Amino acid sequence: MSRYDRQIRVGKVGLTGQEKLQDSRLLIVGCGALGTYTAEQLVRGGVGELLLVDPDTVSFTNLQRQTLFTEADAHTKRLKVAAAKDALLAINSQVTITALPMSFDELLVKDLGHLDLVLDCTDNFLVRSAINTFCLHYQLPFIFAACAGTTGQVMALHPAKGPCLNCVFPQMAELAEKSCETIGVITPLIPLVSSLQVGQAYRYLLEPESLDWQQLLVADVWQGQVQTFQITKNPACPLCAKQQSVALPQLKKVCGHVFQGQLPAPIDLAVIAHHLAAIEEKPLQNKLALRVVLTKKGPHLPAEPQPNVTIFKTGRTLFYDFPDLATATKMFDWLLTTNTALEENL
Repeated sequence: MSRYDRQIRVGKVGLTGQEKLQDSRLLIVGCGALGTYTAEQLVRGGVGELLLVDPDTVSFTNLQRQTLFTEADAHTKRLKVAAAKDALLAINSQVTITALPMSFDELLVKDLGHLDLVLDCTDNFLVRSAINTFCLHYQLPFIFAACAGTTGQVMALHPAKGPCLNCVFPQMAELAEKSCETIGVITPLIPLVSSLQVGQAYRYLLEPESLDWQQLLVADVWQGQVQTFQITKNPACPLCAKQQSVALPQLKKVCGHVFQGQLPAPIDLAVIAHHLAAIEEKPLQNKLALRVVLTKKGPHLPAEPQPNVTIFKTGRTLFYDFPDLATATKMFDWLLTTNTALEENL
């Protein structure tokens, strides 16, 4: 424990707090700007285990704001999670690092085991919406963080004790549609926002009763200001209110070749999986979501790249790598018809 001596001397931590950090198991979604800064602080602080999730590779444009990566990583287009893992273990070999080079949707249907906390270090609201759904389902707390320009936002969220992310951003569907827009960010903003995020993580892990689940932090690195706002739970929230369900009127393009739609909820994922087996022999499924990679056997589908679909039990459905809206709509209509027929037979 001697390497953490200066941290143990802090009254809010102490030896007991340091032991809690070393017993913690955290999931970081996104290994870019926020993810790398946040992961480094947590590893230097002595957390027990980090799971890093990101499907992307390192590029030269990342180096302006994403710590842990080097020009050599960009030259070889190394997976971000692999490069980050090596860099983090070089800092602290006592921490367990699990690198998961995949999208968060792929992760949804895997068994991750016990998690103490999730840290949202992504850069778009499509993934954040999935994190929100994931944490709602498993009743997990998560720390939201976002950066744009010279300002950033941080909020600790625990839907069982306060608002969910959709309560904070009721226009989340519209924000998701802008997920592919490239937004500039100033370099010094990232360590500021990540420090606030890690500070909230420490507070939850060491003194959870003191955490305000309704407090949104807004930081402006240019003005040198941090403001706080109180956000209350929306009793009619379509995601976390018990009597409500998500309702999207039609299939919509979100970003690039990604589309989003809504099936009538609740969904019997096991039954849908059985019928999807005609398209894909091994759909991946758990109690939260169903993910299927569609082959050329499916209706109106191209052979390459292979489109894939993620269906949540809430009915929210995401279509990836479909060439256009018309093709995605044909698949959506097939799912809608299949689901309706299944409901009528129940």
